[in-house]
Amino acid sequence: MGTPQQGSVPTRTAGAPHLAPHWLDGWFVVEAGRRQAWPFLTLASPEAGTEVRLYIDATFSVDPGWDAVRQDDDALVALDSLNGLTVVSSRSSDDGLRVDLGAATLQVQPRPNELTTHAVWWTGPGAAQPPAP
Repeated sequence: MGTPQQGSVPTRTAGAPHLAPHWLDGWFVVEAGRRQAWPFLTLASPEAGTEVRLYIDATFSVDPGWDAVRQDDDALVALDSLNGLTVVSSRSSDDGLRVDLGAATLQVQPRPNELTTHAVWWTGPGAAQPPAP
């Protein structure tokens, strides 16, 4: 098993597919939730039926409507607004993680905030353990 690195995806996490952000293109959001301190989105592949969670441990925004949301703010309400949407494009860069979902955009900041305890974002199965800080 690989270990997720800050702002990237693991090479392999138990039960999770190997994913780079652009591989989420065409996947759709089926759930918004929280595991311990980390808000997440569950995305499903329309072809394979595979699901993966995108965990967030940094300030993020959902456009339209949600600027600079921290992990303990209205994270679930903001992420739930993406439920049912399909990923049009996604990428990770020095500007953070950007996931375009047609009428909405999720942007995860590339730097930790005072609540960050692990990587700023990572993917994994439903019971994924966070990466070390």
